[in-house]
Amino acid sequence: MSLYPRAAESALANVPRSKGSKVFVVDYVNGSDSNPGTKWDSPLKTVEAAYAKCTTLKNDTVLLVGNGTSNLATAAITWGKDYTHLIGLCTGGPEPRSRVKSPVALAATPFVTFSASGCIVRNISFWHESSNAASLVNVLVSGGRNSFEGCQFAGGVGTNNASGARSLKLSTANASGNVFKGCWIGLDTITAVAGNYPLEFAGGAMHTVFDDCVFALTAGATTTVHVVCTAAADVGRFNQFKGCLFVNEDPATVQASVFGIGGGNLDPSNRIIMRDCWQYGVAKWDSNNRGVITNITIAANTTGVNTGNTLIITSS
Repeated sequence: MSLYPRAAESALANVPRSKGSKVFVVDYVNGSDSNPGTKWDSPLKTVEAAYAKCTTLKNDTVLLVGNGTSNLATAAITWGKDYTHLIGLCTGGPEPRSRVKSPVALAATPFVTFSASGCIVRNISFWHESSNAASLVNVLVSGGRNSFEGCQFAGGVGTNNASGARSLKLSTANASGNVFKGCWIGLDTITAVAGNYPLEFAGGAMHTVFDDCVFALTAGATTTVHVVCTAAADVGRFNQFKGCLFVNEDPATVQASVFGIGGGNLDPSNRIIMRDCWQYGVAKWDSNNRGVITNITIAANTTGVNTGNTLIITSS
């Protein structure tokens, strides 16, 4: 029996389909890339092989079975086909077991690039553990209007726990309108060296929404931040964090700031807005006072600066 449409209805809930849409199953333990991948009993082995069978703009979907073994990529991955979706078949939570892992000696950076638009990515862990210290960026998003739901972005693991490492990077103004909901960004099971940050804004990424996400790290230096913007111009129009938690798990090394914004104040039309967010193990939202806007009662709304780690949150 064909997988599509009835056998995959629960996994495909709220995933758009159109005429000619196809569904491909990936099972790294039981699959083979010589299989068609369109039936449960003849799955493909790798995400890369399934992606190669997808057609841009067709709302094709790749289903990655979570079974305790990571999909070990053979090279860097570029997801460049618009309206092509990647769905993990696993229980939810901060560490999905439908996991895509970098090659152990990957020399390229980034590991995964989402240059496509209109994609849904759900319940997938992107795990970046290369033995090459030059392999720095885990996931780069350069396309727009994508939705990432319940995903984990874990970068800077092992040897590539180095300055310049990023779990997630938003690049260029084309990375517009992306939504991250219920995602875990960063890693707190290692002590991050200075310059290894969970998230970077670059090139004017705009209209980004982080909703109910956790930004996690264990700071190896007080200069470590959760979100870095090398220059104020790297922040585009109206980026917002809603109900997010920023946590530093090393109480002995209190971070100076959640945000590290360089090169001047944020432009009035290019903003970071925080609604009902929390932090732990950090002294201030923005120690440079560049113009982050918050609704926290002990902060001035135009500065985003606070003192202490216990915050009283008010509804927006």
